[in-house]
Amino acid sequence: MFFTSRVTRSEIKRRLVRRHTDDAVRRTNQFILITAAGWLGAGGLAIIASLAGEGQEWLFVAPCFLVMGALNLYIAFR
Repeated sequence: MFFTSRVTRSEIKRRLVRRHTDDAVRRTNQFILITAAGWLGAGGLAIIASLAGEGQEWLFVAPCFLVMGALNLYIAFR
């Protein structure tokens, strides 16, 4: 999940074809929202993995992922 968001963020950061009507603020907001989605998705998958018995280490890292996602959402909507 997080690595999928990395590919999307890479495309947002460096467009292959740049338009003359490019809005840098809009691209920045998209970048932050995609980053938040990646962190929150990774946190959700970590919780599912810990509940499925894949190891308790996922239970320890899931809150970190979710906090990072929440911080990105705070920045995006501030």
